[in-house]
Amino acid sequence: MPGDRGTGAVSVRRSLAVLIVLALWALTLAPASGPPASAQQGGRPNVLIILTDDQRIESMGPMRRTRALFKRGGTEFVNAYATTPLCCPSRASILTGRYAHNHRVRTNADAHELDPKSTLQRYLGDAGYRTGIVGKYLNSWTGRPSLFERWHTFENVSKYKGARFNSNGVVHKVKKYSTDYIGDRARGLLRQFEATDSKPWFLVVATWAPHTPAQAAKRHRKSKVGKWAGNPAVFEADRSDKPAYVQAKSAGFKGGRRLRERQLRTLKAVDEMVDRVFDTMASLGEADDTLAFFLSDNGIMWAEHGMKSKTTPYAPATKIPLLARWPGRLPQRVADPRIAATIDVAPTVLQAAGITPDPEYPLDGRSLLQPSTRERLLLELTGGNNQIDAPTWSSTLTPSYQYIEYYDDVSGEVTFREYYDLVNDPYQLENLLADPDPANDPPIDEQANLRLRLSRDRACQGTDGLVPCP
Repeated sequence: MPGDRGTGAVSVRRSLAVLIVLALWALTLAPASGPPASAQQGGRPNVLIILTDDQRIESMGPMRRTRALFKRGGTEFVNAYATTPLCCPSRASILTGRYAHNHRVRTNADAHELDPKSTLQRYLGDAGYRTGIVGKYLNSWTGRPSLFERWHTFENVSKYKGARFNSNGVVHKVKKYSTDYIGDRARGLLRQFEATDSKPWFLVVATWAPHTPAQAAKRHRKSKVGKWAGNPAVFEADRSDKPAYVQAKSAGFKGGRRLRERQLRTLKAVDEMVDRVFDTMASLGEADDTLAFFLSDNGIMWAEHGMKSKTTPYAPATKIPLLARWPGRLPQRVADPRIAATIDVAPTVLQAAGITPDPEYPLDGRSLLQPSTRERLLLELTGGNNQIDAPTWSSTLTPSYQYIEYYDDVSGEVTFREYYDLVNDPYQLENLLADPDPANDPPIDEQANLRLRLSRDRACQGTDGLVPCP
């Protein structure tokens, strides 16, 4: 009957509508498998990377404004690491999403080994972004930072006062405190980029702070940074289970405390700089359209295991602050527990911008916009040349343990091994492979697996290749 057919048709249409709504709702919950919709539709985000130098994860305390912007306004990756705890290799990893053994910037003297075609500034520049960098680029680099359109960078040697900068090809001495100058120039570039508002932009803002000698701005030299009682690793009584280069050091609590105080005071100016940069973005109407990162290139030891350095595989040198915000895309007030790393920044940016990486330069990291997790992370450092403390080493890091191998720089043979149970020994006080008790060693077959897995990871390339990166 006509009336019945009409009622049935309406019912079918309603059912179809419900199914469509449910399907769309499910899609919003499903993990992203490609670039975000805004990137696919041409609404690409601006990209801001704020990068400090030698800032360990525990030093965010004085940075109240930065914490408000990034912790309350975004996501904190609470288990983030520098895959190589040394300035130049780490910065190359941030800009390429690749391990040092793949981008080939293995030491601070290898800046010109970096292939500019593998970098974010190349990808984003080719995609129509305005690109700029202010502050530190790569150690020992002089002249124009490769493929950046605009730049105000330290010329060879970084300083807090009296630094020489290269500003778009003009070298000049800057009397102003360098962090303040970097903030001024960053805000100036933002205004230049937004003058026409026709293109998205990519900006790296990289301070010298809190790198030694950690000279605070005059206004912060006597500021309070809170008391510090050290930690068990600072007061480690027996280091006979550590490698020889660690046993040779003798930094104590007082020296570590002084270094901490100096570093935290320099970070007060960084905090003010971050606030001013975001104020400028807000005044230009770009704060909500920007994917922003705050991170360090590596950490540093505050006398843990008798050391005040950064080239070791231990947590104070490798664990870093890494925070990100992208309003409407990244969750707010979230502490993400995944193992994250410096090599994950570039894949995140490329996914956000809807850019497919060049297969000639496969990415070793993973986009932080994806929900995927890694079971382990490779850490590595090449010794020799201008390294300060450690010989060549590599390491497998998981949430529950860390395995480390040291190598002879001539033969490549393993010279020493460390294994730490991070659940029961988070301060890495007891190397189970060198203590007097063989009963607590990992089983022999597990040790063989550790060696084999690390050997493979040291040769990894990309996440989908013949030897995929962890």
